[in-house]
Amino acid sequence: MRLQLTRIDRESSKLTPLRKAKAVGLAAALFIALALTPGVWTQVPPVGALVGPTPSASVKNAADATRDQAAQVRNTANTWAGRARSASYQSQNLASDLSNMQFQYGLLRDKFNWLASMAQQAGRPQAQNALAELDAGLNIIAELFHFLDEQIRSGTLDRDTLVRTCRTFEDVMREWELELRKSRSRIGAI
Repeated sequence: MRLQLTRIDRESSKLTPLRKAKAVGLAAALFIALALTPGVWTQVPPVGALVGPTPSASVKNAADATRDQAAQVRNTANTWAGRARSASYQSQNLASDLSNMQFQYGLLRDKFNWLASMAQQAGRPQAQNALAELDAGLNIIAELFHFLDEQIRSGTLDRDTLVRTCRTFEDVMREWELELRKSRSRIGAI
């Protein structure tokens, strides 16, 4: 009886091509989920990040880069709203503008994650709450992308909704920039 159980265990442990594909797919999905999680603060500097001679200087540089990128996201939303109002605005324009907005937002997320990493290394305990609040704000802003995606998939996105959503991006980015400015002292970016 024991021999038979061992034989069954060996047979069940063999991976068929389908089981191998499932295992590889699951591993890839877990890697992507962990590697691309928005709220994960990274140790790798984004392109163009300036590392200062001291931890405080690095935090200040990271905060400045994050502020500049937030302004870029806001300006991208403003430009997009202006383009979307045009009667000649087409679906290929939407795809291009949405992709550009997602790219700019991704850069903001990268720069913010770098700021959070630098602030943690500088050892400022009061920075944690400020960073958590700013991170939560970015997560809420990202919900606008989900809203647009749902509207596009359902075929219900009209010009007015798109323009209002672009204006909402612009408004919430302005508020997020204001919160970043108010949090600079808590983060240690003065």
